[in-house]
Amino acid sequence: MPIEPPRSDDGRIVAHDHFEIRDEHHVIRWTTPGDIHPAEGRLVSGAFSESRDGGMSVEIEEWLLDAGFDRMQNLPDSRYGAVRLNVGILRGLGFQVGWDPDQGHEHHGAVWGIGNGSTRRRKILKIAERLRPAKGEKE
Repeated sequence: MPIEPPRSDDGRIVAHDHFEIRDEHHVIRWTTPGDIHPAEGRLVSGAFSESRDGGMSVEIEEWLLDAGFDRMQNLPDSRYGAVRLNVGILRGLGFQVGWDPDQGHEHHGAVWGIGNGSTRRRKILKIAERLRPAKGEKE
């Protein structure tokens, strides 16, 4: 079990770089048909936005694999796609990558520091390695 992530006084996980998520690790971001440019069939940078609570939701690939799961284990359904992001590159771009166990989901993480800036989201789009296209995404 990883070391507990830092929490605020009200118990919420705060932005952090979790040292057990190493730079050579990868995180997986699910993509949806809504993340695809309708006319061009390509993934748009809006796919890499932070949630209202802060942080972009991701799966920690190596932790899933080490636990004996498939990297697509939690893919919601066949309409969804997935991209893979290198943790060291994300950190090099100025983002924090940490553990964010989501309602008992032990392989869930988050990327913080993206904010509302399209420039930062485009940087993530450039490093994204497609694992599976979302419905409507051209191969």
